[in-house]
Amino acid sequence: MNKRYRFGFVLNTTIGNMTRYVNLRKYAERDAEVDFTWAPVNHYTPPDTPSRLRFLPAPLFMRARVLQQAAPVMRQLDQLDAVMIHLFEADILCALRSYMRKSPLRISSTDEAPMVDRSAYPLYPNDLKKPVWRQKMRLALDLWRIRHTDYFIPFSQWAADILVRGCGAPADRVRPLHVGLDLDLWACPPRPDRPSGGPLKILFVGGDFVRKGGALLLDVYKERFQDSAELHLVTRQAPRDLPPHVYVHSNFTPNDKRLTALYSQVDMLVVPTTADTGPLWVYMEAMAMGLPIVGTDTGSNTELVRHGETGLIVKIGDGDELANAVRALLADAAMRHRMGKRGRELIEEKYNAAVNVPKILLAMKDAVDASRRPSSGQTHSGVLAAPSVFAPPAPQDEGGR
Repeated sequence: MNKRYRFGFVLNTTIGNMTRYVNLRKYAERDAEVDFTWAPVNHYTPPDTPSRLRFLPAPLFMRARVLQQAAPVMRQLDQLDAVMIHLFEADILCALRSYMRKSPLRISSTDEAPMVDRSAYPLYPNDLKKPVWRQKMRLALDLWRIRHTDYFIPFSQWAADILVRGCGAPADRVRPLHVGLDLDLWACPPRPDRPSGGPLKILFVGGDFVRKGGALLLDVYKERFQDSAELHLVTRQAPRDLPPHVYVHSNFTPNDKRLTALYSQVDMLVVPTTADTGPLWVYMEAMAMGLPIVGTDTGSNTELVRHGETGLIVKIGDGDELANAVRALLADAAMRHRMGKRGRELIEEKYNAAVNVPKILLAMKDAVDASRRPSSGQTHSGVLAAPSVFAPPAPQDEGGR
């Protein structure tokens, strides 16, 4: 069967990004009109790189290994109609190629606009260690690649606003749309009834224990809740010598049934992250399971955690405020139920992969159709926006000024 479209995907699959890739691929490959080429890239477990490149400095050697994983798509750019990229290195190469010669439509899929939004990025430890000249170079490269990107499908409205206001991306070529959760695997169970006087259960999920706020939560727990609640930590960096009633879980995979079981046994998710672009996968997973959230206002997190509606937002690094939010949820079962119910509804409304992935593909088809018929003003579905999304804006009427 001849396919109408050929799409390539170069996607970061490091840590939480793996779930996004798994969900996107599962629902995308149900589309019979599209021939797909996939290039999942993991920064931490790249394949062996030719020994002839081992003379490179460590940062360049790592980027060479990353680009090796992107090769299945990069080698076929001449045969593709569009390529979606969520990987800085591949984005730069594709931008350079489009600058030099004809290339497929480039669609940037991102949760961030790196080094542009100072409200989040200075808090990342890796960025704090970088010299100023490297930060400036990264910013210049980001702005340059954005100018040479055809369309944007960011994961959040927050990222979309930064692209438009901070980076100069045309607003009519930006369509925020998250891949979403596989709700076939994340069914909302009845919350367990706790025995009278029995401990409630607090859950933390975060690989980077300190940046995600795990250390702060642990301190607050030891000081104020150790005798009244259990604390469950899902992390790869748990500290040693933990106090009683603190339990560590690890080695989960994307959409892991053991993780869904853990969510079903606890009473709230608390992740007071200090720096994230979001929206956090763990917030979405917990909300899908009917849990209230205690989170922080960083990146796009408040698009999920709506204060007083789906959870409680606390100030970054404020232990007293965090303790008050946890105490309020521990004390009020009706509040937990109400917030958990509304959270599940929000996930079903806006973060359902079975609905969102077809929208992403329709948006890509719109872009390709418009490039094939640039003067028609017609698009495949109208998912991204009006016809101006895919064609230069109409000239202004001089007499109408």
